[in-house]
Amino acid sequence: MENKTLKLIRNGLVLVIALIALFFFVRVVSNSGDTVNDALNGAMNGMLYFTYIVLAAATLMAVFIWFAEMFSHPKKLVEFLISAGLFLLVVLVAKFALASNSPIKYSESLQIDGSTSNWIDTGLYTFYILATIAILAMILSPLLSGLGAGGSIKPEEIPLEDNEDSIEE
Repeated sequence: MENKTLKLIRNGLVLVIALIALFFFVRVVSNSGDTVNDALNGAMNGMLYFTYIVLAAATLMAVFIWFAEMFSHPKKLVEFLISAGLFLLVVLVAKFALASNSPIKYSESLQIDGSTSNWIDTGLYTFYILATIAILAMILSPLLSGLGAGGSIKPEEIPLEDNEDSIEE
């Protein structure tokens, strides 16, 4: 599709969404009297369903565009698969090596079974591992680039001041 066609489709979708939202807005504002609560409830239900539909459409379009982008650039796809595999490895380590299956009893009315406790522990340990990796990356990145690794900028490449001749008036 051409760029003009995509713009036309996008603008059409925006117009349709705006008209539906305007319909619900007018429906809420125009009601008065005893039926206000009934009308508001009906309009709110319609708005909620409309929101679900728009959210689903936006999510599907984002996923479709992401898949199209990934499969059109094989290097990006390989990088994604490596990243997803490493993330899955972290989750599996957190689930099977670190998380416990012991049920927790806070009171008679609040009890957490072993499976739920395991998934909570998995989520927490996954967060701890990823946060530790992120903090170490922030600390080690400047240190490694200062030692010459990582393609640091050479001092002669840094512009110190602008030339007056380079400014176009």
